[in-house]
Amino acid sequence: MEAENRLGRLEDNRFKEIKRLKKKHVSHHLLWYLKQDYFTDELLGLYSFEIENYKKLSTGAYDLFEKATDKIINENKLTDLGIPEFFHDCIRHTWKNRSKHPFLYGRFDINGGIKQPESRIIEFNADTCSTLPETIHWQSLQNKELKGNDHSQFNNLTKDIGSILHSLKSTINHSNPFILGSSFGYKEDVLNVNSILDIAHDQGYKSFYVNLEDVIFSEENGILYEINGEYQMVDVWFKMIPWDWMFNEEPQLAKELSTIICKDLCTVFNPPYSAIWQNKKFMSYITQHFPNDIIAQTFLNPPSLENYVTKPVYGRLGENITITGKLNSKSKGDFDGQEKVYQKFYPLEKDMENYYYQTGVFFTDKPSALNLRAEENPIISDDCEFISHYII
Repeated sequence: MEAENRLGRLEDNRFKEIKRLKKKHVSHHLLWYLKQDYFTDELLGLYSFEIENYKKLSTGAYDLFEKATDKIINENKLTDLGIPEFFHDCIRHTWKNRSKHPFLYGRFDINGGIKQPESRIIEFNADTCSTLPETIHWQSLQNKELKGNDHSQFNNLTKDIGSILHSLKSTINHSNPFILGSSFGYKEDVLNVNSILDIAHDQGYKSFYVNLEDVIFSEENGILYEINGEYQMVDVWFKMIPWDWMFNEEPQLAKELSTIICKDLCTVFNPPYSAIWQNKKFMSYITQHFPNDIIAQTFLNPPSLENYVTKPVYGRLGENITITGKLNSKSKGDFDGQEKVYQKFYPLEKDMENYYYQTGVFFTDKPSALNLRAEENPIISDDCEFISHYII
């Protein structure tokens, strides 16, 4: 898409164009993304009050998630979310001992905030949240290329994740803790994991990456990996492997991890209670028990609304979503066999060329960063464009 066509699509000409960055100026974290036709050569300007509104919205949402988590655990309702019985004690243990098992980071997806008056949290990517390299590295690189006055951006993600990892060190009984990162081995997942490992390294951790198949799980010794013929015990395991995948595909692994975590042999990110937050049925629980104007109204059955959205409870990447009503749209994917939830339709931002925009706010123990994604489709999918921002 040509920049000159994009400029002016929003009424107040918020877009600023920069020259395309050359590979030699780009971090190794980003070289794979450059081949994907994913990055734009423009940044979208946001006003300070809009940033503050996003921060306020995400802080309010996190507070609701915490309150609802207390309630659903205390009332022994985890089974209602499809979480297996054998994993309940692990969730309770980590929720009760959050200094040892803190939440590391997630991303709230928001429908509005620029022109749309009704801004709502439409999802919380709480378990295996991606878009780390582009948020941390690409946005910063592009921001430095802006001409004219110095422009800032809301992007404290590296510092805030580092702060959580630094605090966690005080709970580990030796000075050089080991963090292991793992995924299924897909290139994008590896790059996301390595973004966390780099931050951990800067905080004094010894860091290493192996694919899931090479991780050793022991209910007696914890989590280990083999290096140079020797076995290294791990203090922290960062996984880009969903809890819900383990429940359904590898329950024995989930059972072993439950034992390891309950014995405090290893801290796992994101922690077991993020399995509650990743499940979209939890959003219906919030709608039922904590009525609010922050999180999208979500229901277990089709609502008597003219416009609503159907989503799989553990869907990702915008797959298998259906918009019913005035704006009808449907996406394909691999999650069609899952249970569904039904959400009141809150329209995304839309420009004059019919591009739809969705804002993501990263949350650690506070709002930490922001990114934007856009697509010629009201369902933001893996085919979207990533757009950096600057503060006007």
